[in-house]
Amino acid sequence: MPLFNNCFIMKKILLIAVILFAGLTAAEAKGGFGVKAGVNFPTSSIKDIKEVSPASYHLGVAYNLNIPLVGLSIQPALQYSLKQSAIGVDTGVSALDNLTMEKVSMGYLEFMTSVQWGLDLIVARPFLDVSPFVGYALNGGGAIKDIWTSDAVNKLDYGIGLGAGLDVWKLQVVCRYNWNFGNLMSSVDTVENGNFLDKYKMIKGGNFGGLTLSVAYFF
Repeated sequence: MPLFNNCFIMKKILLIAVILFAGLTAAEAKGGFGVKAGVNFPTSSIKDIKEVSPASYHLGVAYNLNIPLVGLSIQPALQYSLKQSAIGVDTGVSALDNLTMEKVSMGYLEFMTSVQWGLDLIVARPFLDVSPFVGYALNGGGAIKDIWTSDAVNKLDYGIGLGAGLDVWKLQVVCRYNWNFGNLMSSVDTVENGNFLDKYKMIKGGNFGGLTLSVAYFF
């Protein structure tokens, strides 16, 4: 019986501690809306295509919830993200080294939840960032424009970003590397009598992974 009573008392103490911690955390939490914008740097090789910019962009809105007691911030965001890269198109030449390089671009409506943990140094707050995301393509161009409405183009995209950032006043800068788990193409298809090939890992497992640099301002 004494052991049972001790376990019961310990459970009550633990429950009270959890309730107090949750209450203090909720009391400390502060949030605010903001706007964000930045650039996307693709990892795929696009240097052989002169008309393709080495970077594209993203812009959107975010809500930043700070929980200073544990150094945590949770930041859901809705953004438009234009991503681009290059793929090899087989024009009938058997050697893969003679592929014609074609531009691919897709614009996604993307929902991202950034979980940030860092230390408040009063004048600034450096932090680590983990950001799962999911997006749906609204438009596409380049080598996929002729099959945009077909089932060959997979419009759903999802993945996770890992990075670091810095808060200064109402400004936040974040640099992430993003892994996209969705495939760009749901099947090998034909455009202008040429077959898409997995030269640059852009189909059958390929996607728009790469670096992003974002700047946000919170009101």
